Amino acid sequence: MFDLHLAEVADFIRVKGAHRVALQFPEGLKSQAMESADEIERLTGCVCIILGDPCYGACDLNVSYRAFADVLVHFGHSEIPSMAADDNVLFVEVRLEYDFIDLLPAALERLSPRVGLVTTVQHIHQLGMLKEWLERHGRTAVIGWGDKRVKNAGQVLGCNVTAASSIKDEVDQFLYLGSGDFHPLAVSLAAGKSVIVVDPLMREVRDVEQLKDKILRQRHGAIALASEARSFGIIISSKPGQQRRALADKLKATIIGKGRKAFLIVMDNVSPEQLMAFQIDAFVSTACPRLAMDDYLRYSKPMLTPIELEVALGARNWDDYIFDSFLG
Repeated sequence: MFDLHLAEVADFIRVKGAHRVALQFPEGLKSQAMESADEIERLTGCVCIILGDPCYGACDLNVSYRAFADVLVHFGHSEIPSMAADDNVLFVEVRLEYDFIDLLPAALERLSPRVGLVTTVQHIHQLGMLKEWLERHGRTAVIGWGDKRVKNAGQVLGCNVTAASSIKDEVDQFLYLGSGDFHPLAVSLAAGKSVIVVDPLMREVRDVEQLKDKILRQRHGAIALASEARSFGIIISSKPGQQRRALADKLKATIIGKGRKAFLIVMDNVSPEQLMAFQIDAFVSTACPRLAMDDYLRYSKPMLTPIELEVALGARNWDDYIFDSFLG
């Protein structure tokens, strides 16, 4: 199912002359870690060190590898072009080869004449085939380019869907190829268009409109609760690709200007358990937008995005609600 491109990894290690190699895997690929380490050591004679901490994307590059390894191999994601390059890091884009063509007739019934195509890096190699199929069946299919945070045409990230918003005026709706709901939900919120999901893993075609309505009701509830808060904890991520320190400072000044208290809190991995001890009424995350939206039910206190804080404080109308993004 997964091609981890271990021959390419071995070539990289040889060119660098590396003796100790750190391997970073996202959760979905950690089952491949031991076999991959064995094979890399066999091919190169190096010593592999597997990084065991959670990994949520290229934004979560574990720069601490420098303390105990010569190079880092990061599996599963494409690099973020706008981040500072590290020549001793290799990003290995892992593709999934699930077939989806048999699902397209059911999707076609739901599609408008002009369709924008988006996906994650795991299926980016299949967008061309999808575009050709749709155009043979009477649809205009458009693939857009994102900003400097995005490497591939048509690629969306959990924090950046500019590949979709860049073409929103050229299409009637979007088709998302992939699994999960967060990415297509983000596209729908950011582009203001309906999204049809073709899910090769679950073997289904669905839309996200009902989920979008549910999430927006949840977000409205969190904002309403936070509007009564007297103290806010502003979370700053220590992950290299999620740091928005200037934004956190701006939010603190805004909160204080409204006569309330604000505290800056730096964290790596954010969880309800870690926040429980803080005597604070509500939290604002300047880290990954998924913290507030995906984990809503896990937090006992409101967790907002920066956009939602503006609504809670009366600086923005609910009608102007937009998806929180990291722009390159």
